Amino acid sequence: MKEYRKKIAVLGSTGSIGTQTLDVVRANGDLEVEALSAGSNIDLLEQQIREFRPKLAAVYHEEKAVQLRERLRDMDVSCLLYTSDAADDLIGV
Repeated sequence: MKEYRKKIAVLGSTGSIGTQTLDVVRANGDLEVEALSAGSNIDLLEQQIREFRPKLAAVYHEEKAVQLRERLRDMDVSCLLYTSDAADDLIGV
């Protein structure tokens, strides 16, 4: 029987509630992170992306989004600038 995993997007993944949410994901094998977003803490966001391997990541600040894309060239993840359109994409995952 195929294992079913609930897919989630974590908005604000580098903040207090976001990091706690990811702790819950670590503790539960039935959750899969499809998308992460952060304001500007791309150091922590990069670590989270490498651990959870989401398909999509969004950053609020354009300069940080460019830096994150560069850092993640070795990974299969789409990095977006966080706009209202990007938020729609995250929510629609």
